[in-house]
Amino acid sequence: MKKVGLILSIVIVVIASFIFVNKLYYPALPIENLSAKDAIDKLKESDSKIAEIAVEGDSIWYITSSENRGISIADENIKKKVVSNGWEF
Repeated sequence: MKKVGLILSIVIVVIASFIFVNKLYYPALPIENLSAKDAIDKLKESDSKIAEIAVEGDSIWYITSSENRGISIADENIKKKVVSNGWEF
């Protein structure tokens, strides 16, 4: 009985580690061929607070971080990106 409990514990730890390392707890993106982990990695590699992650047809997809301060900071990042491109929000 102790062996079964030990084996079950090891399996749970391995599965939890796999989920954490591969960022499977992030929601799916509406972009084909790009995982949430890849998008987060592109944002971390970027020098700015907003990063381009994909181009599909006429659409360009970006990602930004809210730094645990809510959606308002993400909105501000998007507005700055729009203005920097010479567009009007």
